[in-house]
Amino acid sequence: MAPGFGEVDTNAPDTARDLAARLRNTARHAGFVGVRELAAATGIGRSTISDALTARRVPTWPTIATLLRGCGVAPDGTWATAHEAARDAVEERKRAARGDGRGGGEAREEPPSAPPGPGTFSIRPPYGELPPRVRGREGVVELLRTRLAQGENRPQILYGMGGCGKTTLALDLARHARDRGYRVFWLSASTSDRLVTGMREIARELGAAPEAVEAAWSGRTSATDLVWHALDTAEQPWLLVIDNADQPAWLAAANGVPGDGTGWLRSGRAGMTVVTSRVGSPGVWGQEADTHRVEVLASADGRDVLLDLAGAAGTPADALVLAERLDGLPLALKLAGSYLARSARGAGLLRHRGHRPDGRLRSFAAYTEALGEAGAGFLDQGGHWQPEDVDTEHLHRRLVGRTWEMSLDLLEEQQLPEARHLMRILSCGASVPFPVELLDPDVLQEVVGQPTGVDPEWDRADRALEALVDLGLIDVVDIEPHGATGAHEPIPCLVVHRLVLEANALRLGDRPSKERSAIWRAVARILEQGAVPAPEQPDNWTWWRLLAPHIVAALTAAPHVDESEGEDGETLPALLKAGLRTYTFYNFASLDGDDDLARLLLRRGVILSPTHPVRLSIRHRAALSLLGGEEELAEYEDVLAHQIACQGSDHPETLITRHNVVLSRRACGRTSEAEVEAALREVLADRRRVLGPNDPFTLITHDALAAPITSTNDAEGRDRAEHRAPIEREESLSPENHRFLPLNNRHRRAHALDAAERWSEAEAEYRSVLADLASSGGRETTLYRDLSRCLANNLTRQERYPDALAMIDGAPAWFDGSDEEHTPTTASALALRHERGDLLRRCDRAPDAVREMRAVLRERLRTVDPGDSRVLSERHTLAHVLDDLGRHGEAQDELRVAVDHYVEILGGRDEITRTATFCLAWMLHTHGDKGAALELYERVLEAETAELGADHADTLMTGFRRDQCRLDAGLLSAPDAAVAFERTLLALTPRLGDEHHWVHCVRSALATVREGEAVADPGPSAVG
Repeated sequence: MAPGFGEVDTNAPDTARDLAARLRNTARHAGFVGVRELAAATGIGRSTISDALTARRVPTWPTIATLLRGCGVAPDGTWATAHEAARDAVEERKRAARGDGRGGGEAREEPPSAPPGPGTFSIRPPYGELPPRVRGREGVVELLRTRLAQGENRPQILYGMGGCGKTTLALDLARHARDRGYRVFWLSASTSDRLVTGMREIARELGAAPEAVEAAWSGRTSATDLVWHALDTAEQPWLLVIDNADQPAWLAAANGVPGDGTGWLRSGRAGMTVVTSRVGSPGVWGQEADTHRVEVLASADGRDVLLDLAGAAGTPADALVLAERLDGLPLALKLAGSYLARSARGAGLLRHRGHRPDGRLRSFAAYTEALGEAGAGFLDQGGHWQPEDVDTEHLHRRLVGRTWEMSLDLLEEQQLPEARHLMRILSCGASVPFPVELLDPDVLQEVVGQPTGVDPEWDRADRALEALVDLGLIDVVDIEPHGATGAHEPIPCLVVHRLVLEANALRLGDRPSKERSAIWRAVARILEQGAVPAPEQPDNWTWWRLLAPHIVAALTAAPHVDESEGEDGETLPALLKAGLRTYTFYNFASLDGDDDLARLLLRRGVILSPTHPVRLSIRHRAALSLLGGEEELAEYEDVLAHQIACQGSDHPETLITRHNVVLSRRACGRTSEAEVEAALREVLADRRRVLGPNDPFTLITHDALAAPITSTNDAEGRDRAEHRAPIEREESLSPENHRFLPLNNRHRRAHALDAAERWSEAEAEYRSVLADLASSGGRETTLYRDLSRCLANNLTRQERYPDALAMIDGAPAWFDGSDEEHTPTTASALALRHERGDLLRRCDRAPDAVREMRAVLRERLRTVDPGDSRVLSERHTLAHVLDDLGRHGEAQDELRVAVDHYVEILGGRDEITRTATFCLAWMLHTHGDKGAALELYERVLEAETAELGADHADTLMTGFRRDQCRLDAGLLSAPDAAVAFERTLLALTPRLGDEHHWVHCVRSALATVREGEAVADPGPSAVG
């Protein structure tokens, strides 16, 4: 006798006692000394473990497998054989006890764990397990109720992964049927015994003769035909629910399949059958059944489930956050809500006294925070209310940490151990689509312990993946390449619910170190192979967008210290290498996340020696992202010294650091421009020799040599040759390859072309960058929006106003309300709406422009002072639109308010004040008080003369407008006006050129005066 496990039943069959003895020895060798400790470690009920270790009952194979895994032992074929022998011996003893003496046929068994005494086996639905209200299932609920009412005889299969709410839907339909007079039968198909026993009870209830039942269950006649004859001839309509049919083969007749109509599942003439299962393959259920996939709940429905269960635990907003964290999984929502409801009733008061961090949780917010720290395993605390002697299988279906393990147990029994290992591998990544192409069947076979190459058709791995899809644990989706044409094929990916991944990650963490190491070794190989495509190339960015999150997740979760020296010594270094390539992708694609990744690489890289090449590269990336100034330069120089010593001066990584050292020295003022150019040309020559002339890193050095100037703020603007020269220089070095530069270099080049007024070239560069961003899934990034706006401004400067407006309106949703940044009332949003309003005006859509600008002005006035420069700019633009619509009085009122504020805040001589005052003068001149207009013209003329000089083009043009106004007001004669206009023309032409539109305007006015006609003028755009 082993202390703590109880005495073995000496009356049990020999094979049952042998199995119990093996289990006891295994538990003792694993360090367990009693039932209580073993139950806590495996999640199996104490009574179930006690029965198994004393041979009072032979447990199911999933229970045996779980117990063995809890002891660190694989449930292999020898254990399965011992289990079968014990079960067969018990069955034979039962048949002998009944006196029939038959070894064949299908004998009736008592329900598992049924003690002597009154029978408690029931075929009635467990209505008490229904939630207060079934949320988010209106469509399928209505469909099933309609089919029931119409007398549908085809079986209805509800399938989906464990915990998705299939049983709840079936229970809801059962209650509906009961309330409408249907006879309802509820069977569990979680074991073959339960299914067969339940069918026998149905036959009895429907009046089958005892002799016929005995003949069928002794194997002399067909039990399936007997039951279905009774169902088909029943006078009262019925609903039959077969719950948890995860082993569809148990529903089939001998040598048949579940959906062929010869087994326990058939079309009924007098009622409808509903089956719940994790298996959804139509090939399993046949052509006579309808399948309905049960998905997880939408976030809002998940919120309502939580509020139904624990409404006092917080606000609907907090409940929504928790529902989103649980990804709408009904089982997880039920467990979380149940925990909070129990906590509100006082559960855990003694266990969680005080205010410790692990104390009792009573709110949705606190539960969300705890879940983030503890993961999916924390959810199962909501299910601890079950009695300790509850059936193990029944309990496990109600625990997140075990419900999906049951599916994997099932596949392992079907000789598909690759399924469990595949789920463990996926759990090391992120909860985003996982490219199927990453999976290497040889790697999976190595994890399982089989030699590689024995199955060249990848049949086993494919069968395991197909089985996981059938059980609803994995979905397969095609990811379309963003912005791609027919030349790009969709990328097939695997999608797994986040909680399924978390539960598998927890299980992996509990496995023996050898098994954990094998999984992580496989993950490292898979991701290292996946990181081969060049992250610098835009054509690979769709792939890298899928791969990068998995590399980051694996790098975050990988064991810090190698768990099997030598054999597993390269796991983390391999992940670090993949992480460095991910950093390159982030950098070249101008994506957020490079700073965080640099910190992660720095933290995980400490296991490597200080001079390890990978650690030196990590230090370089960290300096690039996280340091600046002299500190950054010092780090580069130290890294460079080690790289030259360890790898040589021509190694690609050394060349990267050499490049950055030069730029950092220039930024710190430690070298002259001539020295910078010489050093960069040396790096360029080495890169061309080592990497080739068209390598992206070679082209980066070309770009650094060009160093285009992107903008100036001087009033006159610096000589535009300063912009043209570096661009032309870059073009002479690499005219066709700008696409392979990092995006930030390329859009900087576009800005330089803009500044040099090479509009069409800048437009082409903007469009090229935007196309690459779109093709790699970057349409929703801030960079895409910013560059779309730059392109719209570029088109505006080309006076292609409809194209500019279409660019703004056709870009991704600017203000979709998805987060605080994307609301229509942020500062950037209002600025863009201002530009859009101006474009509407230029496109002759003045009414639309007025509506947009008034809306922007209202939003501005809600948050800033009426004298704010942005408010005044809105008023100025709005005034011009109103003037275009002929609403001259409103226009003058808006502009007068702006001018008064400008004078008060900026003074009369400021350029902004001068421009607004001139525009108001023009409006008064053409549609109002010419005397007031003259006064304003004189004010502007005086300010421009003082600020710019009397011969400046702006001063000359204002003088011309003043003279026009005096002529129109009768204060200047036509001959005197002609003299004034001619004087202006002579002064203006040398400054602007004969073809400038201002020159044309003055020349036209002069001709008109000489002809004695009234002046006709195009308006203030002449000075705008």
